[in-house]
Amino acid sequence: MTRYRFWGGLDTIGGNIVEILTEQARVICDFGLSFTGDPSENTEERSLTEQLIIDGSLPAIPGLYDTEGFLSGATGSETDEFPESAIFISHLHLDHMGGLPHLPEGTNVYLSREAFRLYNMLVELGEEQPAKVSLHPVDDGETIEIGDIRVTFKPSDHDTPGSSALFIETDDLRMIHSGDLRLTGSEPGKVICWVKEAEEWQPDVLLLEGTSFSSGRSGNPSASPATEEALIESLENLLQSESEDIIIINPYIRNIERMKEVAEAVERNGRTMVFEETYAKVLASFHLDLQLTVLEETVGEGEPAGKTVTLNEVSKKPGRYVLQSSYPNIRFLEAFDKGIYCHSNGEPLGSYDSRFADMMQHLDQHRFSFMDLGTSGHASQADLLAIAEVIGAGVTVPWHTLRPEVFHQELQLIGVPPILPEAQIWYGKEKAEEGAELPVHTY
Repeated sequence: MTRYRFWGGLDTIGGNIVEILTEQARVICDFGLSFTGDPSENTEERSLTEQLIIDGSLPAIPGLYDTEGFLSGATGSETDEFPESAIFISHLHLDHMGGLPHLPEGTNVYLSREAFRLYNMLVELGEEQPAKVSLHPVDDGETIEIGDIRVTFKPSDHDTPGSSALFIETDDLRMIHSGDLRLTGSEPGKVICWVKEAEEWQPDVLLLEGTSFSSGRSGNPSASPATEEALIESLENLLQSESEDIIIINPYIRNIERMKEVAEAVERNGRTMVFEETYAKVLASFHLDLQLTVLEETVGEGEPAGKTVTLNEVSKKPGRYVLQSSYPNIRFLEAFDKGIYCHSNGEPLGSYDSRFADMMQHLDQHRFSFMDLGTSGHASQADLLAIAEVIGAGVTVPWHTLRPEVFHQELQLIGVPPILPEAQIWYGKEKAEEGAELPVHTY
């Protein structure tokens, strides 16, 4: 009989981890870090991995880590041997894959081919921590068999390349892990496609992200984020109205398609888009046909990803350029008398990050006006409810949200049976054998 349990993400945005277990194999879907607060003091010379487990940033999954001499019970009391085991990653955001560097060498990890490509590029550029795991790229629609557990990658749309929904099947259970998704991006058809397949597949369990339910009134499920198309329109309006000042934009380095669309919009409006070297290399690795301009001050060893221009050249004719600048290079503002700073989901992500106040102080000091040029990578409340209703799973688990109870209530109102599971408790489709601690779903 198939069992599954949750190790994180039930009432947080990120750290979503679910473990699926049969008699033959174990599969873990996503393996991100969950930041639950300030780390405790390391008084026993523990490894970083052990410390993160104690702090709750990494899940204490039995039999997963190489923690010889670790505190007894810190990773559970189970001693089961798993003939076959693997980890599957839905997409390359830290809250879904940031724990990979803490896994033992040789751990089998599967991710989409596009995500695999991006991961290797980020590691090469020092933008991602290397891991000792065995990474396996998977084609869209390909099914991987781990013992008697079958996992199929379905292409989806989020704000990073290679995002996938995972269809998980055993002899007695069908589960879908939605990953993070949106219908407001450049490829909503990918989401619509796998949702239609899910409707026909008739899953027993749907794990559905609910980020948009983390804010807003519970009675307002129709609140919708802006689209990527609207974001580019806002940028074009700015470019057409502002002719003299420098425009600086701070995007997220993993949002490849947005960087491409921004660069093309800038060029259409008669300015030159200038990238930092690392951003240019990531963008060029996915779009070889783009003619990029790179800020010379950011170029390291080797050939730059395009022609170069100096910060001094940009500062002399600011109205001719748009400069991509990440937070670590906030000092570039000093080269200009004034300007417009477009924050486009880059770091720092929001006011809860102490660096955000520092960024705003720099903007004020150097006479830069602030423009929020970001949009959500997550589906609206209305879209999530529509997806759940179309799929019609036996039960739907609302997670990846700060308010799962609100999402749960809205699902009930449209007739979709939801559950709010507890962490580290085994669940299953069929009734457990007498004496087994296994809650049973009521379909």
